[in-house]
Amino acid sequence: MEVNQFWTLLQDGCILCDLMNKIQQQHCVNIEETYQYVGYTLKRDLGDQLFYVRLNVETFIRWAKNFGCDKELLCQVGHLVERKDLERALSCVHAVARRVAELRMPYPKCVKLEVKFNMSYNDIVDLFDEDHSSLTEDQIHVKKCYADLCQELGLGKMDITKPLKSNSSEWKSRLSDLWIGERPLTNGNIESIPE
Repeated sequence: MEVNQFWTLLQDGCILCDLMNKIQQQHCVNIEETYQYVGYTLKRDLGDQLFYVRLNVETFIRWAKNFGCDKELLCQVGHLVERKDLERALSCVHAVARRVAELRMPYPKCVKLEVKFNMSYNDIVDLFDEDHSSLTEDQIHVKKCYADLCQELGLGKMDITKPLKSNSSEWKSRLSDLWIGERPLTNGNIESIPE
């Protein structure tokens, strides 16, 4: 999945609401409560109605607040649906991942790195842009852990003394073999949700 596909797939809120229900179901199992499905409009029923798209994203954000996520990190509906602030929308997804980590539920390895080192993903990645010789032993350890994660994901071995960009062409070719979902259109145009 490419970056532009990532936002297009999240934009209608269906994947977020599916994720929300999976997390809620696991959380109910952990605390021994009865699970109640949180309803949303399925992709096949969306049609060209922006109202239902906005409602899906609003449902996810409201659930995230009730789930105990930091309200300062959550986005607004327009940030995602209208692509006004995709960084803020990603912050919302990360807030849910952090809350899942706090509740000791299974969560992605990149979030485990954030929790383990008490650093955001961006802070970890930024370490690769700094001069390697000026880093502390702890910072070098963080870079090694990130490199190990990349290798586990099939991106190959990386030289932690070089910036991440130096690995991008090799990663792109490796990722094409690990592709999940539909391939992007050859001309690069991905339709957005009709207004």
